[in-house]
Parts: sequence; C-alpha cells; structure tokens
Amino acid sequence: MSTAIATPSSVELQSTESHLLYTAACSVKALLRTSDATTGLLTSNLHSNFAHLAPARPSLPSIETFVCSVATTLSATPVVVVTSLIYVERLSARLPQSARGKADTPYRIFLAALLLADKYWSDQAVKVKMLVAATGGLFRHREILAMERALLRILRFDLFVSADQIRDFASKLGIDIDATTSL
Repeated sequence: MSTAIATPSSVELQSTESHLLYTAACSVKALLRTSDATTGLLTSNLHSNFAHLAPARPSLPSIETFVCSVATTLSATPVVVVTSLIYVERLSARLPQSARGKADTPYRIFLAALLLADKYWSDQAVKVKMLVAATGGLFRHREILAMERALLRILRFDLFVSADQIRDFASKLGIDIDATTSL
C-alpha cells in the first residue's frame, strides 16, 4: 500500500482553516503528551486500549502533516475538527498517567475521534474506506473500526458536545469558530 500523505505546503486552505488544522495537530500531540515518533520514544498514553491493534508503522509522517492531510482530504468542517479535539481531551482525562502507547497511537486516536465527530455532526458521515484512502493506506478498514469501538468504550459513549463547549474549546485554541461556521 502506498502512503501518499500531503505535505503542509501542498495543502491549500484558507488562513483560519489552516490555523485550525495546525492547532488541532499540536493539540493532539499536547493532549496525549506524545513525543516525536522518529526519536523512538513511546507516546505517554493508550497502550492497553490501542496498541494491540497493529504494530507501529515504520514511516509515519509528522502528526501535523497527518492531521492536516486527513482533515483536508475528508473536507472536515471546523466544528468536526474541534469536536474531535474535545473527544481527545476527554480521552486524555480518562486515562491514567501511566498508560503507554506506540508511536502510531496519536494517529489512531485522531482518526477515531475524527470519525466519531463526523458521525456525530453529519447526516452523510465519512465512510471508513474514505479514511483508509485519506491515510494513504497506513491503517486498514478493520483497524479503523476497532479504533472507533475502543474510543467509544473509553468515552462511555458520551459524544454530546454543546455549541458552547465548541466555542469555549476553540477559543482556548485561539480560533473564532463562529467566523468559520454557524453553530
């Protein structure tokens, strides 16, 4: 399988959306207290819940490149991206500090959170096979479905996010969500 992930320079976005996606990538990294996969260090979360799904991929793009590429390829709305970050924050709060994951754990978490957020907000939710294509084949259909189920269990199926929660979270990231969409 090829791993064609767009680089940030190849992603054409409006300034606000570009800032949102970059901030989203940094937030995934910060919320999960991760380190750069190329250093060989493990992430600080999720071994028991996600690491069993598949071994780490040898040539992962940076999390920033991955988030921007996947969100852009899927045309994820700002509300969906912010909602996915809220799910990541909820996940981070539920896990013990001692939880461990592999280098690809943040990628898996972001995909699962983005899929759930899109399903929550969209009548025409993204299909898993579109996610497989958007990741350049880094993750298989079965893996993404398992990630989704695992995240749902950890979040105890609590996916409700109010408009005020989205505004507050986006504001913490320095994003005026009302300028990009109507809630």
